[in-house]
Amino acid sequence: MEYVIAIYRSRSVTISAYNYLLNKGVNCALISTPRSANVGCGLSVKFSRDALSAVRATLSLGETFVGFYLARVTLNGTTLTRI
Repeated sequence: MEYVIAIYRSRSVTISAYNYLLNKGVNCALISTPRSANVGCGLSVKFSRDALSAVRATLSLGETFVGFYLARVTLNGTTLTRI
């Protein structure tokens, strides 16, 4: 399984990004940031890889934006790759 997470250093900005996506009709969720990221406030916005191009410009405007990461869930755990 693959999905994209947007990581911020601020919980309030993360929640604002999540609410923005919900209002735009994007299927998304607030999740705990995987430990392997080693950055952020502990919360991330999760959404499908297909939605990345539609939301990339808007979500990266947050002043505490760290980056987008592709998460791949395997039998060995979740691996993150910055995209």
